[in-house]
Amino acid sequence: MADDMKVSVGDMLLTLTGNVSDARKRLAELENQKLKQGQEDILLKLGEHKEQLAAITEALAAMQAEPEPEPEPDWPGVSPNWTDDIDQDQARQLWDWMTEWCQNFLWPVYAQDVWKPCWYRHPRLRIVLTALRGAHQWSYETTKVPPTRALEWEFRWWPQTEQLLKEELKNCGLPRDGLPNPKHKVPTPKQPTDEVPNPAPPAFTIKDFVDPGFFEYVEKNIAKRRKPEKKDDGEKESGD
Repeated sequence: MADDMKVSVGDMLLTLTGNVSDARKRLAELENQKLKQGQEDILLKLGEHKEQLAAITEALAAMQAEPEPEPEPDWPGVSPNWTDDIDQDQARQLWDWMTEWCQNFLWPVYAQDVWKPCWYRHPRLRIVLTALRGAHQWSYETTKVPPTRALEWEFRWWPQTEQLLKEELKNCGLPRDGLPNPKHKVPTPKQPTDEVPNPAPPAFTIKDFVDPGFFEYVEKNIAKRRKPEKKDDGEKESGD
């Protein structure tokens, strides 16, 4: 009987030892799984942090980078100004550039109600109209500009220029405008009479874009400016 008890105790010890071994093995497996899962979690978090860091670095680089320069508007000179020391060729280019836009766009679309044919004889008007033309090109005809440029032209630059036109031209016009001695007189159409039932129309009216003296005035304005600098032979050859 004592021997049987020894066998039973021995079996129990063997079983217990095996169970302990199994428990240790499973515990080790669980620890390894937890460690592996923990490592995966850490790597996942590390990847997220790397992505966030890369995004922040890219944003900082974009903020610190110099903005891309906007395209240079295609106008005569960097800032057209009639008071600059421009030569005859530059003056002719400036006249053509500004006048063509005024005649084909500004006058028919915006300014007929405040326009008078002597406008070109007013130096301040020429300066402002040239700047207005440049602002319009910069706002509407140049790519990669915000839409606020156009709104600024419509609601700021043109209304202010419209007021200047009214102010500058208020002393020019027909005698019937209440001006006894207009600064730049616009002829009044002659009324038909028995002797002359069909009088000739005046050379121009207040509804015209310019008066007949425009081209002569422009040529005189150009002629009084300095002549263009002559290019030497080397420059001519390089340009051919």
